[in-house]
Amino acid sequence: MIGVFVTFWRHQQAQQAQHTVANLPTSAQGFVARERELLALDQAWHDEDTGFFLLNALGGTGKTSLLQAWLSRLEAADWRGADKVYAWSFPDVTDVADVPALVDEFIGHALQWFGSHLTLPTHPLERVNLLAKLIQRERTLVVLDNFSTVSFDADEISGELPALQTHALGVFINLLAAYNPGLCVIASRQPLPSCELFQLHLTQYTLPDFSDDEGAELLRQRGVLLVPATLRKLSHDFCGHALTLNLLGSHLANGGRIEEVNSILAWRDKEREGLQTRRVLALIEQWLWKTPELLLLYLITLLDRPVTQKELFLLLQSQRQPWFQRWLKPDETLQALAPLSKLSIREFSRVQRRLYHLQLITAAPDTGALDVHSLLRTYFRERVRARFPGIPERLQSLLEKCTQTLATVLPPDTATLPGSQIKYLALGHSDLQAAVTATRSLGVKLEKSAVQKHWYRASIIANHLCEHHLILGNLSAAMYCARRGVAYAELSHDQPSMAQNMKLLTRLLRLTGGVREAAFLLQRARHMAGIQPTVKRLSA
Repeated sequence: MIGVFVTFWRHQQAQQAQHTVANLPTSAQGFVARERELLALDQAWHDEDTGFFLLNALGGTGKTSLLQAWLSRLEAADWRGADKVYAWSFPDVTDVADVPALVDEFIGHALQWFGSHLTLPTHPLERVNLLAKLIQRERTLVVLDNFSTVSFDADEISGELPALQTHALGVFINLLAAYNPGLCVIASRQPLPSCELFQLHLTQYTLPDFSDDEGAELLRQRGVLLVPATLRKLSHDFCGHALTLNLLGSHLANGGRIEEVNSILAWRDKEREGLQTRRVLALIEQWLWKTPELLLLYLITLLDRPVTQKELFLLLQSQRQPWFQRWLKPDETLQALAPLSKLSIREFSRVQRRLYHLQLITAAPDTGALDVHSLLRTYFRERVRARFPGIPERLQSLLEKCTQTLATVLPPDTATLPGSQIKYLALGHSDLQAAVTATRSLGVKLEKSAVQKHWYRASIIANHLCEHHLILGNLSAAMYCARRGVAYAELSHDQPSMAQNMKLLTRLLRLTGGVREAAFLLQRARHMAGIQPTVKRLSA
């Protein structure tokens, strides 16, 4: 899954709400066991004191399948009281330089979905502050799958824009960890470092591999017709690794021989990520040797992002165009993939369906774009470089060139963001009494944070409480909370929240006639905006 894969807005009409969740698979194919993990997620969602659930495991352990199954359960239960649900899957990163663009893409899409009615800021830190505030206004479930490792330490961040965009994601995590009336679930390969301040609001969970019986059940679901003892032995030999067993089961169920599997050197080396998976992929590659399926798999792994069937077909057909040969160097042509360009649309679709049936590629539920798991991408890229040295290592720029040159071949993208035409309700509350209740709850949380000297959390809650009082028309209470927010932010030594609270106080001072104090605060806020942020909340 890449990009947004499920959204829900409780304020939508029933028919529109069903449309927004249509992108979510009704069931996770091949999903077995994990009842303990599903219960842990349910408990985190129902626990008001837990705002973060950090799920970590090595690649291929089954994090995405677990999240899909859990979201399917929530959907069946009408999302269990969630006002909004937003799930996003980050693409696999092969180059660290690509991370800032991916972060900016996520923040931009989320802002459009949560705040389509607003004029959005342009500065990265202002954008991420606004996004966090929109999420914190309601009981929102945010799921971030395949979360990339980012730096949370300001000492490692330069003043350049890409670094600032990467750091903005760290600020976003800090804001939600400090105060979150809903739940944010992050699935990552590495556990995120956290400080003691947020330990009460965080749940760290490491997803284990399958047991021998669970792995045997997965192979059985894949259609492997072997005795239970043999299935348990296969699960044990391949360390209960979900992706490896999934590939192995698909291979055996579609004509693969158990003798070939037994010839694989299988010792329990789970500490080396992907080693067992690579052995199974080598067997599958040999099995698909000299087939168009293998060539198409090579092509998909050379692309950095998911690609639709039409875009792939366009790329292959472009080899016959004169501009294609002029644009590329002679030794960089895709002659090795020429057999694919001779396939018709029907044959090309048949090849694609077989790869999907073999669990080698996945299709995005919203766009149908094709992609592969990161472990498969790494392995087959290495194999392409070894077999066909003349093929460029990365074909993303080539695909974009083909798409731009022959754009008329592809249909225009007319998709609209879910909920973009839905009227926004102030603060997400449907009536005055709900707003009053929420304001009282925030006041209790603010006093509790102040007594415990959690200044960072208190500064965020004070900002929200100020806006609630403004909605209710209590200007004096709003001014009081705004001043407290600035004081708490100064005590926390957090520059982003300090600048945000000072801007809010400046607007209130202008409304009440405090022009001189407002000018002083505005000048101070502008001066602070040029200072490198010093947030170190989630550093080890």
